[in-house]
Amino acid sequence: MTIAEQFGARISLSLPGLGLFLMVSRRPGRIAVLVGQGGRVAVPLDPCRALVMMPVTRYLGLRGHPELSFIGPVHLDQDRFARVAAAHAALPSFPDRSSSAAPSSVTVTSSPRS
Repeated sequence: MTIAEQFGARISLSLPGLGLFLMVSRRPGRIAVLVGQGGRVAVPLDPCRALVMMPVTRYLGLRGHPELSFIGPVHLDQDRFARVAAAHAALPSFPDRSSSAAPSSVTVTSSPRS
């Protein structure tokens, strides 16, 4: 019998919406499967780590899961994030390596020493 039942209390926990969580899998490629339905990988960091969006109830069910070495909530300061994103967008763009502006190869020559 729980403490709530002993006192005749009824406890209800309502957790609407999605939360953002850092998920670290013990094996590569398992994040998307563990997120399950109703969630999604928001930012893959590497084969074993990702920022995921999922219902809070799913997060609560995954805590202590044997395939995870870590799962925890992530809080973003939305104002600070917006400033960083704006600053990043204002940076000058550089041609990527696949564009025709990039050199196809680099030749290194050396001259004999005297």
